Amino acid sequence: MTAVVEVTRLDATQPQEVQYAVPMWLRDEQIKLAIQRIKGRLQEPTAEETAARAAIPVAVACYGPSLAETWEDIAGFEYVITCSGSHKFLVERGIIPDWHLEVDPRKHKIHLIGQPQSDVKYLIASTCAPEVFDHLDGFDVALWHVFDGEADALRTLPHGEWAITGGCSVGLRSIAMAAFLGFRDIHVFGMDGSEGATGKHAGEHPNQPKGYSITEYNGVEYRTTPAMLEAARQTFHELDQLPGVSVTFHGEGLVQAMAKDYKPQHNSPLHLQNVVGFAKPSLISEEYRALNAQLHRENLAYGVGGGRHAPIVLKLAESTKASSVLDYGCGKGGLAKAMPYGICEYDPAIPGKQESPKPADLVVCTDVLEHIEPERLRFVLDDLRRVTRKVGYFVIHMGPAQKTLADGRNAHLLQRDRSWWTQKLKKFFLVGKVLEQGAELHVVVAPKPKVKP
Repeated sequence: MTAVVEVTRLDATQPQEVQYAVPMWLRDEQIKLAIQRIKGRLQEPTAEETAARAAIPVAVACYGPSLAETWEDIAGFEYVITCSGSHKFLVERGIIPDWHLEVDPRKHKIHLIGQPQSDVKYLIASTCAPEVFDHLDGFDVALWHVFDGEADALRTLPHGEWAITGGCSVGLRSIAMAAFLGFRDIHVFGMDGSEGATGKHAGEHPNQPKGYSITEYNGVEYRTTPAMLEAARQTFHELDQLPGVSVTFHGEGLVQAMAKDYKPQHNSPLHLQNVVGFAKPSLISEEYRALNAQLHRENLAYGVGGGRHAPIVLKLAESTKASSVLDYGCGKGGLAKAMPYGICEYDPAIPGKQESPKPADLVVCTDVLEHIEPERLRFVLDDLRRVTRKVGYFVIHMGPAQKTLADGRNAHLLQRDRSWWTQKLKKFFLVGKVLEQGAELHVVVAPKPKVKP
């Protein structure tokens, strides 16, 4: 007697519950390893590249079953982006992509990539397994990050590096990446959201989900899974984030059927790098970081004055009932040594203290702002606003320093008066007391809400 297997029916109009493929702690550890290991980084295309690509169609090849029926059409495209198993599938058929994208944190992606190619730029997310980077060792790899709007995720995103938006599948991320790279006419192959003649994929897959569910769209039933259906549902929300981009879906499947009914919700053209990508501003150049680290090593008296501010910091902490204190630009840690309890420290030029800090009730930034590179001051002040929960205490020297950098510049790159500094601070903070003591400004601030565009 044959057992009857009950097939789940899914509502195509409702969100589907989908779990992440690995524990979040493992994903975060993989991100840290990739950042430390991989040297290459995703770069924003030049204005010339964006202008040239805007008029050229690009093929984005996913690994859905319809790829097996449409792949020959991809040969006619000048530019091709693959993701997941479409890389191996197309390479075996003589089509070498220009870019290949991976996001999945599991190591089975090695099998789906197959033999790496010297002519391919591998755009690998920092979430990916270390074994994937092992597999691509010696090839052209550029690291990027999956955009996450959570505060802690933004904090740990490395400065100066790109995070790309997109939905819950590598195919959706690939569309966003194509837009980031400058393409405006995007043709998508193998993004089906449903099973086809070859099953759930165009070919062999080492980690293919077993079983299926049924969903109905416009009177037609499709075999799918919760993850596939949710990716299909998210597709059109993601397309709404791409003003000025035309996306054409090739083949037959659930996504292609939904696409026929899709009406874009965006209204005005925007700079797409600002829509699909987020580059966290760099607070300090690598050259200047090295100069500061050198000065710290060679001059034992550099960065040791924080302790003299301990009495006022203690009073501020007590009066504001601050449960946490952060020394932002801590130098050699003089303030922490003078405090009767532990505080947090951050300084990009001090080994072990470079990690972007978490917010604190009281943020102390003494003898720091005058050292900031002028073109990066607004980024530093914005970061100070981010970490200041209740109150900030800033001490700023307005004149020249007694110390000189190895390149001959005075260590105080910014030598400005009280009025100049007050106006700068008011753009980011509610400025309270401003006391002028000799060449120093002592400023007490509160965080100013960030105005949404």
